[in-house]
Amino acid sequence: MGLQTNGLSLEVVGREITGRPVPGKPRRPAGPYLLGLPALLLSCLLLVPIGVTVVAAFRTPGGFGFANFGVMTDPGALRAVGNSLLWVLVAFGIVVVGFFLALLSYRLPAVTTFLQPALVIPFAVSVLVSGATFRLLFDPTPERGTVTAVWTKLFGSSPVWLGPGLFWLVLVSAFGWTWLGYVVSLFRAGLDAIPDDVTRTLTAEGVRGWRRLRALEIPLLRPITGVVTLTVVIAAVRVFDLVLIVVPGSMQQSADVLGLNWWRATTTGDDTGRTAALGVVLFAIVAAVGLIGVRGLRRRRWAMPVTVVRPDPSLGRPKPSRVVRRYGWLIGFAVTLVWIFPAVVLVITALHSPEQAGVHGWWSASGLGFSSFAAAANVGLFRALLSTLIIASAATAVLLVIAVPTAYLVAWGGLPVRVGRAVMAVFVVLAVTPVQMYAAPLRDAIDAAGLAGSRIALALVHAAAGLPFAVLLLRSAFASAPPALVSEALQGPVRQSAVLATVQRTYRPALIAVAVLEFALVWNDFIVGFLISGPGTTPLSLVLWGEARQFSASSGPVAAAAVVASVVPVVLMLSFWRTVVRGLTTGSRP
Repeated sequence: MGLQTNGLSLEVVGREITGRPVPGKPRRPAGPYLLGLPALLLSCLLLVPIGVTVVAAFRTPGGFGFANFGVMTDPGALRAVGNSLLWVLVAFGIVVVGFFLALLSYRLPAVTTFLQPALVIPFAVSVLVSGATFRLLFDPTPERGTVTAVWTKLFGSSPVWLGPGLFWLVLVSAFGWTWLGYVVSLFRAGLDAIPDDVTRTLTAEGVRGWRRLRALEIPLLRPITGVVTLTVVIAAVRVFDLVLIVVPGSMQQSADVLGLNWWRATTTGDDTGRTAALGVVLFAIVAAVGLIGVRGLRRRRWAMPVTVVRPDPSLGRPKPSRVVRRYGWLIGFAVTLVWIFPAVVLVITALHSPEQAGVHGWWSASGLGFSSFAAAANVGLFRALLSTLIIASAATAVLLVIAVPTAYLVAWGGLPVRVGRAVMAVFVVLAVTPVQMYAAPLRDAIDAAGLAGSRIALALVHAAAGLPFAVLLLRSAFASAPPALVSEALQGPVRQSAVLATVQRTYRPALIAVAVLEFALVWNDFIVGFLISGPGTTPLSLVLWGEARQFSASSGPVAAAAVVASVVPVVLMLSFWRTVVRGLTTGSRP
């Protein structure tokens, strides 16, 4: 067939079409996939040791099987499983209490003025610091322990708070003091984000009290409830250092959890397969909780039928009575004093000399000074500060450099649907994986490579452990862009810069949240450094734990080290807390 036009002669030669039609597929550029390569390499620091642990758990002298899981018939292991499940119930209780405290502060805005900073401080400090603080409060000697002294004055004699059974009160109090501020802040952010038109409409229709709670607030807060529950429950199942520092050595068998049971098995030279089986059981419990929590993260629309009316603009959140409004600030101030009291006890104890702190309580006026800080400095506190600063800064920098392009790839990189779902599933699993699943193989590999005690090696482990959460959070921020705009950008008519500008408000808070939380978590870390670090690295929390093992004799230096260890994360959290909350609730708000 020939064609002539404008002096140009074209000839098209055809041939008979044979064979089955082949559906066309868009060619996907390989370039974007390279964005995920650093994340893949860093994740291998966890994936390979996890695989080694799983294989070791099922390997038996005769091949593969479940023989190693016979360790779960041991009474100590069964008690550890029961205690771990008990911690799950504690976590759910904290979520419920936190929700109602957030609801109270929402109804009484004046309460938040004082209460919000007080709730942030415990969340910023490490679990070791929380445990040390509550050991000071519940010291069994009336001359030193605040609770014991008050109880003795009121009732004449006091129980041994760190004795059998009662140590649970101290543990739960310390855990709740640490996590309740996080729960209240996220729930309060969700309540503040409820659309005003919906609130006004329900108020105009007379929906108040429990009806309003069931009809509006609980359904709309379901996504944030999933985030909060998942985080707190996993923290409860992973509890490790809190038991070590609070419960005396003679009682720790009764307070045993799976993580501690695993550590004792590894330190006593137990069979590798049996210790690996303990790690797999712990992982199974955490993964089950994680899957339940992820289902709660799915955003569900509020489906309650509402009659559309023209509401009174003055109507909004329910107004408290005049008396309550007048004294709301007083309520907030009183609750704040109670909540900040443990931190005050810690600081004043640190301002006593080691001798006086070991004999008298914080209320004693004798022995005031800075000698406990000097004693803490003599055991390597400031060298540990420098080491911790280097590790936390390096881990945060590596995490941000790798997490941002990876989140971009998952959100906008044009991954096939199945690949994207698989990648997200892997990150969810890694996010909830306990340290015990990869600690032993990773420690052996670091020793074999001659990197024992290396700060860089420990920083890379921290970055790998924080990467899944960072990618999940940043991906949610990226994905908040309008789908039509993203589609046009991927096809060419719209530049990616337009999409970035659209999501800047949600992307920047999420990025700041990732940076602040990673730095604070690494700064406060104990378990990763304790299980993996060699003697060359001296993270701050390890120094604190070393001093706390002789608690009664060294309560002054312990308090001083705890105060110094808490300054940086507390200042960081208080400075960026509102932005951190905005970043954490990205994609989860009503």
